[in-house]
Amino acid sequence: MDLDVRSVERSYKRVEDLVEREDFDREVEELVESSGHLFLQELAALMVVDRHGRSQVSVPTLDRARPGVTTVVRGFVARIISIREFQREGMTQRVANLLLKDGTGQINLVLWDDKASLADEGALAPGAWLRAANVNVKRERDVLEAHAGRSSTVYIEEETMDLEDQKEAVFDVEWAPLGQLKEGEFVCARGEVVAVRGPRSFRRRDGSRGRVLNLTVFDGESMAIFVLWDDLAATFGTVNVGEAVSMLHGLVKVNHGALEIHSRRESLFRIDE
Repeated sequence: MDLDVRSVERSYKRVEDLVEREDFDREVEELVESSGHLFLQELAALMVVDRHGRSQVSVPTLDRARPGVTTVVRGFVARIISIREFQREGMTQRVANLLLKDGTGQINLVLWDDKASLADEGALAPGAWLRAANVNVKRERDVLEAHAGRSSTVYIEEETMDLEDQKEAVFDVEWAPLGQLKEGEFVCARGEVVAVRGPRSFRRRDGSRGRVLNLTVFDGESMAIFVLWDDLAATFGTVNVGEAVSMLHGLVKVNHGALEIHSRRESLFRIDE
């Protein structure tokens, strides 16, 4: 018996009370095939064991993700940022961008081509826990991204988080005082709404329509303007003066001397209770 076969046998013994051997072998082969045979049976068997909750492999938390490495990421879908198609060399390609969180940090998971269909078909709805193996971590415009391409494997775990019941976990971050913000920073900030402007619609130079909502907020010492764009502007267009609000991962800008925090595609926003 060679080393690979012995490793598969050891992996199966860890879950033999949970799954029949025939089903275990079938799951291993499916993972090997889905990877384009880049995964050895030994690795695929470990991943099957992990699916059944018996893994002894420690998956790094998101706060340890670093650009330039190939790794495994795990987290729950906090937000589906975008799903789009584009043309490259005469071929139509698809890409989905998800915001993942795990309680220690966050990362944008970028799913390419066939993996993008997981988000499009609703399998990766907000709250779903997933694990993506063999992803390449990059930093794009100061945003950390994990790219899942042809050789990556993405699978959904049984666990699902109800985001409505987990708002405090999602928004459990270090808040930046408004008086200490610097232009170009990405920050998490909050305050009480003291003025509302909008939402209003406008037309961009490329002809597309957009929406923007400006909220002037005060945190007890300083003021800033939360600028919500497009979907966030439409969703929170009924914010009232006196309500407390929070924004995660906003970009600080200075506009004619006024401090502004702009929402981006990966930003989250809420009205606090």
